[in-house]
Amino acid sequence: MNPDTRAPRHIDAIIVGGGIAGLWTLSVLLVKGYNAVLFEAESLGCEQTLASQGMIHGGLKYALSGRLTGASEAIAAMPSRWRACLAGHGQVNLTGLTPLADHYYMFADRGALGRLATFFASKGLRGRIEKLARAAYPEIFQVDGFQGYVYRLDDFVLDTTALIEQLKHQAGQRIYRLRVDGRHCTVDDSVTLRVGPQTLIANRLILCAGAGNAALARSLGIDTTPMQTRPLHQVIVRHANPSPVYAHCLTGAKRAEPRLTVTSHRDGDGWLWYLGGQLATDGVERDSQSQCDVARDELNVCFSWIDWSAANFTSLMIDRAEPEQTGLTRPDEAFAAVSGPCVTCWPTKLTLAPDLGDRVLALLPPPQHAEPVTLDLPSAPIAAPAWAQTTPP
Repeated sequence: MNPDTRAPRHIDAIIVGGGIAGLWTLSVLLVKGYNAVLFEAESLGCEQTLASQGMIHGGLKYALSGRLTGASEAIAAMPSRWRACLAGHGQVNLTGLTPLADHYYMFADRGALGRLATFFASKGLRGRIEKLARAAYPEIFQVDGFQGYVYRLDDFVLDTTALIEQLKHQAGQRIYRLRVDGRHCTVDDSVTLRVGPQTLIANRLILCAGAGNAALARSLGIDTTPMQTRPLHQVIVRHANPSPVYAHCLTGAKRAEPRLTVTSHRDGDGWLWYLGGQLATDGVERDSQSQCDVARDELNVCFSWIDWSAANFTSLMIDRAEPEQTGLTRPDEAFAAVSGPCVTCWPTKLTLAPDLGDRVLALLPPPQHAEPVTLDLPSAPIAAPAWAQTTPP
């Protein structure tokens, strides 16, 4: 045995949690010269990240009341920041990662938008949304059965599995499978983690475990920010339609939220549709069969020119983990807070990952430990996306 194997190894940061929060934070730290490692208890992206729709959006879906809000403006710069990463000159290098869709769309029947049509045409939204001529509609809307309007957003959609694969590859041998808890991790002025015969001493422990942050903090005796969860009931639709769709339906929306939010993902040789929006928000009170029945009805309204009689519907419950808010409202920004040597993080949504990177960096001292560390642990695998874990009825 190498005589140095049992000697404590000093690093800058230990990150716990292998979703987008942990992987993005690890990438940002490595770019800035920090010596950091990440531990994931199960598989990368296994909870919220691979259950997300992959949208990188600028917040206009939060402004459907007809006015810009704190939520819509806090997130407005995110598409351009992500596009910079895709071009190789952003916070994280995502060169080579190809979006599933370069743009996202909003659509509605004629007469359904009301004063929103004037709002969308306002100077304040120039560059963020554009009303399209019919010839420029996505293929699925270029049919006689659709007589409404289509708007193109600056938003786009990523394949979250490909995103995780790229972030993992760039991190090299710094991502491990290990459940971190109070049995082998102690927190005082620094953080000590015992991994078999090896001991790591880190300046910072960064909690990026999503819904697991609360239990992890309790296990380690950390006094940290309280957490809330807000559920969604998403629906997966397998069907024969050959066209992928990335769009918000505003037809008949009952409040300032898209009636349906649709993304498309590869399913063998075809596509499946993954449904969110009001359907997913309101569906938390429904069982799976009822939610699937409502989803079929919603598609018959929003995409009335398509025959849905042979489609297969399954559903998926998701808990979004976030810092606690008054009245369980949605946070507008990413969150990172420090308590002793610990930083607790929630990105609150995929698109805010660059905002989270900024916030974490602002809470860290300069890097101090350059020597790389290799641990005798397996690498954390990548989880399957949420729709691959469901079976059609």
